[in-house]
Amino acid sequence: MARVVLTQPWPRVRGIEQRLRELGHEPLALPMSRIVELVDEPGVAAVAARLAGFDWVIMVSPAAVAAAARLTGGRWPEGTGVAVVGPGSLQAIAESGLAVDPDRVLRPGGPHFDADALIGTPPLRTPRGLRVLVLRGHDGSERWIARLRAAGAAVETCEIYRREPLEPDAAALAALRALLGDQPAPVFVFTQRDAVERVEALLGRAGLAARAHDAPALAIHARIAAALQARGWRGVRAIEPGDRALAAALELFPDSPSSHSV
Repeated sequence: MARVVLTQPWPRVRGIEQRLRELGHEPLALPMSRIVELVDEPGVAAVAARLAGFDWVIMVSPAAVAAAARLTGGRWPEGTGVAVVGPGSLQAIAESGLAVDPDRVLRPGGPHFDADALIGTPPLRTPRGLRVLVLRGHDGSERWIARLRAAGAAVETCEIYRREPLEPDAAALAALRALLGDQPAPVFVFTQRDAVERVEALLGRAGLAARAHDAPALAIHARIAAALQARGWRGVRAIEPGDRALAAALELFPDSPSSHSV
């Protein structure tokens, strides 16, 4: 089984680390940011009270799903659909216990999973007259939201969480150094473009960039893969979002020495 470096935000990375460990992999959680939910903010609570007034609520990430589940206590208005950008958020709905009718969950069919792909999916492709709420982080993109509005949708946005930079502790950095000093090289997993920059800064300060750039890297979007390649990573591969796609991709990498121990 593979050695894996996970850069997903805390606390979501904790669950991914546990599931990969149960599959026999050797994961190292190296979160580059922390999710801070804003469900207690008065404006967020006010939006929650109006959920039944929207046709669709777009949750832009697993973090948005988790925060929405906490905000609503798992309850969901019957007539309000949920739209997500990919398999990772779909999995987060199941894990959160959010009581959403499966027939009212919309996501892109692939192979691209992002907001642009989502708004190209019916009925959001022709959204005139639809009432849409976007639950997102504080630094979310406006471009695709502007496209929905221009096409006739009535769109509101609500910042339901924010990301704060997180610096790995000395133990995590020592574990990373040990992984990069051994063979086979660990597989780095990136789910956010800003994590690329933060990991690069960390590797540069630790003098580990050259070794890391020779390691394989998995990215859940072409833009993340391009950012890695621009930084000098040579073995970059794009995969679909979600734990299932990640587990399948890791099966293709060489076993670590400890996986052969008895």
